[in-house]
Amino acid sequence: MSFQIPTADDLVTFIKDFTGSQNDDEIKKCIFMAEMSMRNIELPALRSDPYDPANIGVADSQGMIPIPADMNKPILFFKQGNPGGVTSSATGPWIVYDRIGDRDIITQGMIAQLYLQPVNVPAVIRGKFSEVYDSYKFLPYVGEGDLINLYYYKAWPLLFSPVQGGSPGETVQSNAVLSTWPEGYVYGTLREYYIKRHNDADAAVYAQKFQDAWNTVEDQNNLGKWSGGHTRMTSVWQPRQYRQYNIK
Repeated sequence: MSFQIPTADDLVTFIKDFTGSQNDDEIKKCIFMAEMSMRNIELPALRSDPYDPANIGVADSQGMIPIPADMNKPILFFKQGNPGGVTSSATGPWIVYDRIGDRDIITQGMIAQLYLQPVNVPAVIRGKFSEVYDSYKFLPYVGEGDLINLYYYKAWPLLFSPVQGGSPGETVQSNAVLSTWPEGYVYGTLREYYIKRHNDADAAVYAQKFQDAWNTVEDQNNLGKWSGGHTRMTSVWQPRQYRQYNIK
């Protein structure tokens, strides 16, 4: 469907033709309401490239990395080892980080220095990270200059919002969601349109279509992603063990 609805204006035209509405402003408001329910969609087009230098965080003097401006939510953070860093080398360890709560990362960080820090261990170690203020904090501690590969879902610009750095009055006409998941926009907008028109029956129909489309994306992400042999290393569903570091 993406070739049929390439731009935000085309989406408005499609919804108007489908519903018979003649009110552009009403349709744009319904699109905005639909976007509010799509902010956490996990589409392949929204994934960052963790090997792109732009997505490799550099630890500061406190061992913390600023949260990227386009971060929506993390997928996986990992450290491959960088000889130039303080605590890592070309021979290991290689660390995959699990996300934990900010209270846990601060509490466990208080006693981290009492544990043996893994150095030059040819293994993949399971570390931890969390958001603290506007940065990420890591365990085992990372030294200044250490590199962390950041794999995450990126935030996406809302349709008809001002183009960052664009000319006055220029608005966003497309984004990764409209390009790769147009059914989400269509079903979500129709759901909001019929809710606004107090048509509960049609609103329920498109709410279900929207949920079915969302579930298809989630099934691809969750049912298939963890079916391989790497599940015990990176799956977020396995039980947690409260110990400092798990070596695989």
